Amino acid sequence: MSFLSKLRAKFAKEKLTVKIAWLGLDQAGKTTLVKRITSGEFDSSTFRTLGMNVDEFSSGNVRFISWDIGGQEAFRESLWESYMSGSMGIVYVVDSADRSRIDEAKIELWKYVLDNDKVENIPILVLANKQDLPSAASAGEVARGLNLHKVTTHSYAIVPTSAKTGFNVEEGLEWLRQRVTEKIELL
Repeated sequence: MSFLSKLRAKFAKEKLTVKIAWLGLDQAGKTTLVKRITSGEFDSSTFRTLGMNVDEFSSGNVRFISWDIGGQEAFRESLWESYMSGSMGIVYVVDSADRSRIDEAKIELWKYVLDNDKVENIPILVLANKQDLPSAASAGEVARGLNLHKVTTHSYAIVPTSAKTGFNVEEGLEWLRQRVTEKIELL
């Protein structure tokens, strides 16, 4: 049995631990989503992240080490690239209720992630968050606003979610878990 076959067999039996980076503009809901996933509840007192938070959670046979990185401009320039390095997936969170910032979210997504050779070919889960708000753009509107139809170097999905209600959060993570597992199996 080859080394890669042994490695795949081991991952099939044990939890696979992978690093994922949570990115998006400030106030998009990254930390609130991570807290909902780790605690199972919505926490209305969540503060914005200054710097980064690290959490762990599992989905199926995958244990995610989650790097939640602040979305303020200073952190985008100084932290995003270094914490994307070595990630097996990226979760990009968009505040779909703040339509005035979707263009800014597009610019940052392309600048730091999609046009970045260092993270080429890793799966990207785009969460169109805050779907519980009446002003929220649909996932399709967010996808068009981010120019996702032009993505050629990554597998991606856009999932409408709500950190407040938990809507589609598990479904999005399941998509990411499947892509990460497939990527490992291709090694």
